[in-house]
Amino acid sequence: MLAGGDGNRLASLTRALYGLDLPKQFAVLAGERSLLQTTIERAMLLTSLDHISVVVTVHHETMARAQLAPYPGVELVVQPRNLDTAPGMLLPLARILARHATARVVFLPSDHYLADPAPLARALATAAEHPLSNRLALVGVTPTGPEVEYGWIVRGDRIGRTHGFTVDRFQEKPPHAIASELWRAGGLWNTFIQAAAADTFWDLARQYLPGHATLLERYAATVDGPDEHRALVSAYEQMTPASFSRDVLAHATHTLAVLPVDGTGWSDWGSPQRVFASLAGTPCHDRLVERIRSDVAMAG
Repeated sequence: MLAGGDGNRLASLTRALYGLDLPKQFAVLAGERSLLQTTIERAMLLTSLDHISVVVTVHHETMARAQLAPYPGVELVVQPRNLDTAPGMLLPLARILARHATARVVFLPSDHYLADPAPLARALATAAEHPLSNRLALVGVTPTGPEVEYGWIVRGDRIGRTHGFTVDRFQEKPPHAIASELWRAGGLWNTFIQAAAADTFWDLARQYLPGHATLLERYAATVDGPDEHRALVSAYEQMTPASFSRDVLAHATHTLAVLPVDGTGWSDWGSPQRVFASLAGTPCHDRLVERIRSDVAMAG
């Protein structure tokens, strides 16, 4: 589970709610649990707590440990610094492969909203039961409009008798005219939710980020040993920032699949406007507005 970012895009909202720039993954915005905790409970539809890892950066470690306390068995993986999504994914992968060479993994970002996670869980479970020709599977949700702030996936042919399709191309944050074309043509919103055998991810890392893979393979040899922390710090001192989307997936469309998923009410909560739009017409919306008004009144 990816929770290593600083969550700055919702800073104005979390500041209004908490009086400080709380990273959004640790904020309670709907219901009684934070986005991080809600994502853990989403992962529990797929596996047990002792098979869930949460990735954070060191300056969020204390906050993360407090929020993970109700979930015994979840492993907290702490990065020495935030180097974007590629190291954030490859670090837990290195640990998993060091312990379980044949593991299958799912990556869930911790800043998503799903009104109904059941269709997502069903799609991921089906993909695990019927592997998509050893491809890395991305979840693409059915769009509700020509959104220009999301990335899009253009799908190709169906893969055998599975529910997956090949990936023709990506379109990142298109202008409105292109987004409208993608919407009409059956394009999908890219959720960055991914599933595959752990070694499938690692093979792509070796191909497109060989330096990162080499450094983390050296680290993996020390996992659960006395030199693990020192090896981790050394690896992060030598690694550069890298985006898994831009530096890996964008070059590997021939090895990818996309799983279309409908009916989740999915949103990437990257702005306060999206939060309020997702919750419109629900008690959670009214409660969020009430909390903001109460905090403003207290500040006044």
